[in-house]
Amino acid sequence: MDIELELRKNVKDLQEQLNRSHRRIKTLQDEIYSLQRKVNSNKSFSSGMSGWALMQDYPSYKKEDKEDDKV
Repeated sequence: MDIELELRKNVKDLQEQLNRSHRRIKTLQDEIYSLQRKVNSNKSFSSGMSGWALMQDYPSYKKEDKEDDKV
């Protein structure tokens, strides 16, 4: 009986560790998401309906190339 009680205690301890680990992972994921939003908010990209990242403003060399083609 002592072995069974000890095993039950070990299982309970492991379950508590697992629950704490899950909560910690969730907290860290939330922090990562928050930091990514801060860093990415300064970029000039937006996502369209397709889910691909699209630039809001074309780079200057693209505009210059188009003007050179007209001449």
